[in-house]
Amino acid sequence: MNTAEMLKDIEELQQRCEQYEGISLKLNWDMLRLSPGAGGAEWLVTYEEDVLAGFIGLYGIGGEMEVCGMVRPGFRRRGIFTSLWEQAQSIIKRNQIRTLLLNAPASSASAAGFLKTLPLAFNHAEYQMKWDGSAVPQGSPEASSAAGAVVLRPARQDEADLLVELDCSGFDMSKEDAAEMYTQQMNENQQEQIIIEMNGQPAGKMRLWTEDNETWIYGFTVDKKLRGLGIGRSALLQTIERERRNYNGVNLEVALDNPNALRLYESCGFVILNKQDYYRYIG
Repeated sequence: MNTAEMLKDIEELQQRCEQYEGISLKLNWDMLRLSPGAGGAEWLVTYEEDVLAGFIGLYGIGGEMEVCGMVRPGFRRRGIFTSLWEQAQSIIKRNQIRTLLLNAPASSASAAGFLKTLPLAFNHAEYQMKWDGSAVPQGSPEASSAAGAVVLRPARQDEADLLVELDCSGFDMSKEDAAEMYTQQMNENQQEQIIIEMNGQPAGKMRLWTEDNETWIYGFTVDKKLRGLGIGRSALLQTIERERRNYNGVNLEVALDNPNALRLYESCGFVILNKQDYYRYIG
């Protein structure tokens, strides 16, 4: 079986698991479709009775590795995921990562049962949010003290250092991790790196990834010295308007411990769909 056929099986298994538990799994499809050497994910699968029964994905992001997996309903309690987890240990050790995070939907009872068997500490949670097409964003892109001076444009190739610097300050990342993540993102064909300017000067950034008429906003940050001027709101509303014209849905993620960002997104018409919990492996 070739990789394309396996990816189709993984997608079908994801849909089956999500429907069965009423959850949303974060499988990072942008990374699944890339080879590990090009910044993609590494993954392991188990087939039983000629169907894909189990999957585990390992996603190296900067100095961290995230792990997410699933087992087909009807094939659970057979030790399938435990076996995949044990097989994954060689991949984890080979990558020499600093932090290992296991990610699971907060409402998944099956994930909770497995996670209890491991030495873990709760690390953080993220909300997955979607712009509600029936909601009208409060204000317009110009409805702030930025007063129409905010412009979004594609990042140039010679602005890699700027994007890395903004990630470092915006997300408390080391320069090494931010640079590694930027290099990884350059291998993703379906994404855009966007510079947010105010009065002609760089003021922030975001990354847009689009597939199947759904656009995700990642790495959205505004220079700390320029916050509170409405730059983020203007950039967000402009992005919503652009994606609406392209008939795309708009989605994003926000950390549970970032109430200011959560309030901004909600005021622009985003609603919470799912919550993902991240646990740090301490074994």
